[in-house]
Amino acid sequence: MFNRPKWSTILAAVGGGLALFLVIFHFQFIKNVVGTFFSVLQPLWAGILIAYLLWPMAEFFERQCAKVKPIAKAARQVSVLLTAVIVFAVIGLLAWVLIPQLWSSVVELLPKLPDMVEAQFNKLQAFMATESSAAGYVSQIIDSTENSLMTWLKTNLVNTIYNIANSVVSIGSAIVTIMLTIIITIYLLLDRERYLGQCRKLFHAVSKNERVNDEIDETIKQAHRIFSGFISGKLLDSLIVGIICFIVLSILQMPYALLISVVVGVTNIIPMFGPFIGAIPSAFLLLLVSPKQCLVFIIFIVILQQVDGNVIGPRIIGNSTGISALYVTIAILLFGKLFGFIGMILGVPLFATIYYVIKRITEHSLRRQGLPTATAAYTPGLEIRHVSEAENAPDGEHELEI
Repeated sequence: MFNRPKWSTILAAVGGGLALFLVIFHFQFIKNVVGTFFSVLQPLWAGILIAYLLWPMAEFFERQCAKVKPIAKAARQVSVLLTAVIVFAVIGLLAWVLIPQLWSSVVELLPKLPDMVEAQFNKLQAFMATESSAAGYVSQIIDSTENSLMTWLKTNLVNTIYNIANSVVSIGSAIVTIMLTIIITIYLLLDRERYLGQCRKLFHAVSKNERVNDEIDETIKQAHRIFSGFISGKLLDSLIVGIICFIVLSILQMPYALLISVVVGVTNIIPMFGPFIGAIPSAFLLLLVSPKQCLVFIIFIVILQQVDGNVIGPRIIGNSTGISALYVTIAILLFGKLFGFIGMILGVPLFATIYYVIKRITEHSLRRQGLPTATAAYTPGLEIRHVSEAENAPDGEHELEI
């Protein structure tokens, strides 16, 4: 005889089905609501992320300050102050060094860009004129593309840049957002344990299953390991790549070396696709100046990314996410489509965390059935055999009760 399902189980199943129905058929509406929610609370999310990144530095300073008797009682406040001073000093130094050169590069480039594009089109047309009869059709396509591109460069691009620069409302709104983010970050760093304790207290008040609570705590620790290792490692890796790119481009006497290096370094934060995203516009810019320099740049970027992917990246980041290249690609495509640039960056550690949770639940279910948890045991062509609890032990890990 089968046991009758509890009403709570039936209600949970019906509720889950209704929730899935609403998500599928009202996905765009839900996405807009969630987007608005995140947009309104943007300073809060930004403050949480920055506080999370600065937490290790603040803890280090707090431990050092606690050893100095005159400031031991105010170690927390002094550590946050020192952290803020160092961050602002680094940002100020980078701004003092980079912004004037980047601005001069952009100001120099914008007036020349339409003429540079037109010159390259003229060279291409001259080359096509000496080729086969099919060159006429190609020339028509080139003429059409040239007219459209030139019109856009002379009108939309310049107007958009000047409108953004002259928009007082946007600048004022950005300043307010930055100030709120700084304030929230400082509050979180000053009282970080209490805010985390409140979240944990609320969760334990709602969830009464001690085993599940332990598993949630373990999952949060694992998520922290994944996110902290990935984000801090990727930022350091991208900084090194940007510096190497600037040094080599300067030695090769490439134009706009700093501008291109910043683009390559920033886009390198995106796993796998980042190098190509940064290299394409940079290569196009060099193509307008010199096709030869463009070819040299492409060869250099390919070498640099191979060195980064096989030497620099693994040493800094390691296998912090624990997922294969296929899952990394899926995470970037999925979360990039849903959340844009931020989704492409944070999608990989988020997917790795979800993967970890599914893996724990799957292995627990297999252990309850007496089946092996090793993936190799399920290779097609092999017979799946039952194993003992000792063979299938999770190595001291807690099992997840569902």
